[in-house]
Amino acid sequence: MITDRQREKYRLIRYEYYHAGRLLQSVGNFHSAGIMLGYTIETIMKAGLLEVMSDEEQSRSKILKNSHDIVKIFKECKKYNLFKSIEVTNDFLEHVNNNFQRYPCQLQAVLETATSKNNVLSNSIDHINYYDDLIVKLDKYLLEKYNKPILSILYFALFTLETRYAQDILLRNAFGLNEFDLYKSYIYKNLPDREDIKELLQQNLAKGISYYWDPSNTNEYKRVAHAILEKYSANSFSFQKWGKEVAF
Repeated sequence: MITDRQREKYRLIRYEYYHAGRLLQSVGNFHSAGIMLGYTIETIMKAGLLEVMSDEEQSRSKILKNSHDIVKIFKECKKYNLFKSIEVTNDFLEHVNNNFQRYPCQLQAVLETATSKNNVLSNSIDHINYYDDLIVKLDKYLLEKYNKPILSILYFALFTLETRYAQDILLRNAFGLNEFDLYKSYIYKNLPDREDIKELLQQNLAKGISYYWDPSNTNEYKRVAHAILEKYSANSFSFQKWGKEVAF
């Protein structure tokens, strides 16, 4: 079975993927961002599988060891009763897969599939909100199901709020900050014994949601974040279809 040391290392990998993906998306580097965010979703799902699979199942699981197909991995998770409460459209899972491809033959297959379905392949900076929604839901699920903060990206971000990495992950992350109080409550249940670290944690958390939304513009949090929460959801994403309504 997986050890806490392995859990922590795997969480740090997911943390780096998510950090890189959000930064790349924010500057319009959509292809590279899609790969990093795809890896984030893949590794969170596989972290769940590692919690429920026996050593024997892990050793013979092609999904766990070899697959990068988000649709197949999500279906495998459902077989083990993981993430059953999480709703996400097949279109968004396909969108994640489309942007997770790295080789010419894979990209050609994406184009051919999109053409056969009359799907418009598009990306924008705002698409990060769909990713944030699904990633936060997956992360929160693992934290609450297993009560193991060591599994959680967002818990680690709130635990290290003085770092640029944590602030990048939370910057304009409406879905992550919407769960700020939940993750904060887990930290207060697990405060370290060292007084200096405990004091730093409490000072960081006391700055509040608006500060971590954007330290340079704390006044816009409620208005903008609420609009994002209302508009974007991984369970509402759908492909545009080619036709008169599509214009670039």
